[in-house]
Amino acid sequence: MAAEKDDWRLLNDVEYLKEMDLAPTDGEDVVNYASDLKSCVFCFEKVVSDPHQRWFVPGDLSCCICEKCYNDFKDAFHWKKLDGWDLDWEQV
Repeated sequence: MAAEKDDWRLLNDVEYLKEMDLAPTDGEDVVNYASDLKSCVFCFEKVVSDPHQRWFVPGDLSCCICEKCYNDFKDAFHWKKLDGWDLDWEQV
C-alpha cells in the first residue's frame, strides 16, 4: 500500500469506493447506457464505444473505473467483482 499511498490517482475523492461491489462491463455499454460516465474516476481515461475496452461500475452508476485502475487498486479498496458481463441496464 506504500506505493499506492503516493499514487497521484488517489488525489481524487475516491474514499467512497472502498468495499464496493463492481460489475464488469465494456466501453460500448457505458456509452450506450450510462452516457454521463465519461472517464475513469481515478486516471481520467476516456470512455469510448469499444466492446474491448473494459470498465467496472458500481450498482448506482456513480462512476466508472478502467481496467488498469481496477487491477491496481482492487486489493487496497477491497472491491468485490460481480459475476457476469451481462448487466441488466434497465434494472441498474
